[in-house]
Amino acid sequence: MGNKKKKTKGYESCSGCGVCLLVCPLWRTTGAMTYTRKGRAKAMQGGVSHEEIAASIDACLMCGSCEPACPEGIGIVAMNLEQRRMLNQSRSSYPAWYPKNEATASPRNSKLPQTKTILMAGRNLDGDIKIVETIVDLLGGDKNIGIADDDGRDIAAAIEAGLPVPPDRIALCISLLRNAKNLIVSEGLLHRQLREWLPAKKVMGVGEALLNIPSIRRALRPDDIFIVESRGYHSDFERLVKFYDRLRKDTGCQMNLDLQRIAIPTGASSLRGLHNKKTAGCAEHAAWILKGRKFKRIVVEDLADMEVFQEITDVPVVHLSMAGFEK
Repeated sequence: MGNKKKKTKGYESCSGCGVCLLVCPLWRTTGAMTYTRKGRAKAMQGGVSHEEIAASIDACLMCGSCEPACPEGIGIVAMNLEQRRMLNQSRSSYPAWYPKNEATASPRNSKLPQTKTILMAGRNLDGDIKIVETIVDLLGGDKNIGIADDDGRDIAAAIEAGLPVPPDRIALCISLLRNAKNLIVSEGLLHRQLREWLPAKKVMGVGEALLNIPSIRRALRPDDIFIVESRGYHSDFERLVKFYDRLRKDTGCQMNLDLQRIAIPTGASSLRGLHNKKTAGCAEHAAWILKGRKFKRIVVEDLADMEVFQEITDVPVVHLSMAGFEK
């Protein structure tokens, strides 16, 4: 799965085995092959144009679940993003959830953090200053953790939509990270790109960073269900599957991982989910995660997931950074 040669494979390598369907949230909620990665691949093999499968390309939540599940080793995430880029070249109008004027102007007055570890809060932590401050305190305080003024959220949105990102916009974002050795990135979709742009730096999600703190690990209980953020997790699946397996064994908590250790997403932090959780099917996806489980608390890595679970259950739902403060 980490083999670069395997990740160059495209839709023509799809055998139609359907393993990706087992983890696809759209297949689960719609039951329509048209909206699945398998459906798009077989259609492309049959010679359809991107325009003919536009609804399917747009429907994808970009959770990345299908890529580690694929036995053919197809680079599905890159292929999905490329199909959006190709579709955008011919379409005259965009879906309502597409970003507006993203990644076109460079943020002004962005300061260069001097710390060796930088937190890129992004949309996933946006609007909750208390959570951000708690994360910084837990990770060593503002003398050790810098908060990026430029967290690349516009870049992430443009990439997800298949829209062009000006090279100078990427260059600015990267330049403001040059002093860091460690990047804690809440936008899971940025993990792959940052590892490509900055290969010498360590990129991790907020969940992994917090779970390296013994007190946070101890705060997880056997009657918790812990919701792993899917995009960052799937971008570094071979390494993180071991990390989270150890966490499960150490704490006894349940997770949104299936038997293949694929993270089932709610889709709440996708562009579609952020625009309209109902039409993105987030509540249905969350219900799928909880079905058949017994638990007393839900702990999330991604703040966008919190609202979804609060809507469908009466048990406490907390962010991982606050798990140790719950009685």
